[in-house]
Amino acid sequence: MDKYIENYGKYTKRVRMLYACSLLLFVFLAVFEYVCSGKILAAIGALACGVVMFVVIKLLQKADDDFISEVVAAMSDLLDNLSELKRQQVFPENDDSLVSRLQSKVDKIIDALKLQNSRERLEHEKIKGLVSDLSHQLKTPISNLRMYTDFLKNPDISDDERTQYLQVLELAVERLSFLSESMIKVSRLESGLINLDVKSQSINDTVLQAVKDVYVSAKNADITIRYDEQVKCDIQHDRRWTAEACFNLLDNAIKYGKTGSEIVLSVRKLGLTVEISVTDENEPIGEDERTHIFERFYRGRNSGDKDGVGIGLYLSREIIEKQGGMLSVIPQKGGNKFVIVLQSR
Repeated sequence: MDKYIENYGKYTKRVRMLYACSLLLFVFLAVFEYVCSGKILAAIGALACGVVMFVVIKLLQKADDDFISEVVAAMSDLLDNLSELKRQQVFPENDDSLVSRLQSKVDKIIDALKLQNSRERLEHEKIKGLVSDLSHQLKTPISNLRMYTDFLKNPDISDDERTQYLQVLELAVERLSFLSESMIKVSRLESGLINLDVKSQSINDTVLQAVKDVYVSAKNADITIRYDEQVKCDIQHDRRWTAEACFNLLDNAIKYGKTGSEIVLSVRKLGLTVEISVTDENEPIGEDERTHIFERFYRGRNSGDKDGVGIGLYLSREIIEKQGGMLSVIPQKGGNKFVIVLQSR
């Protein structure tokens, strides 16, 4: 800044010197004209011309100063807009001039900063929501651990009561363990720490792996899983995580299923996509809940005292969307149909 002030000072000194030299030159010309011609009018005329030229130069210099002042003021406004992230035209945008290009670049910087701020706000809200959800989910099991641990300290409780309290503690520990494992999976997916191993492989083998993982749960609940394989094909997908997504859908159907009911798992090809569907005979999901069931920690009205933390469907959608697919729910007469759509190429 000091350098620019010094240069501006030198510039004003040179201008003043130029004025002085010009005035002296015109005086000299007037005297020279008088000496050579001996005519006073000629000398006065030459001097008058010099004065006029001096005034014109002075006016031009003032116009330059005014223009520079206007440009500096406009530059100040432009910098204010940048600091306030306010997109407002100061210089014309359609001119092929330096200030026009500067206006365009500042506008681009403002747009980029606005986008960055918006992303940071969304990330902040996301973290805030996650902390709130975690606090809510941890509250019950931690309270149970504290309360029933105090109960066990009582030497007068019976063996039956001790066994009952230990069972409650075991359930609380299992819930905390399940919650921590689920949150680790979600955080790894959301933060991009998981590199999906996407390659061409049998989608049929992938969904059958999910069936094997839920077989015992289905058998214990007296629920039948019918596999409707309409096509055999290899598609680009990550086997481990896609099987996890299918497992969550099947596990959710079993958890809320009725004794003796049936779950239909279907694989079929539709044009350039492959559709994996899980159809149950459970209570149809209400229209007002369909937009929420894939949210993290959301549990439906019919969840009651069912085990779970409301993260399975959210995790399934994250897994599928990470692979460029879609997961949705379609209400059926007497049940629900969860549909996974993946590209077949």
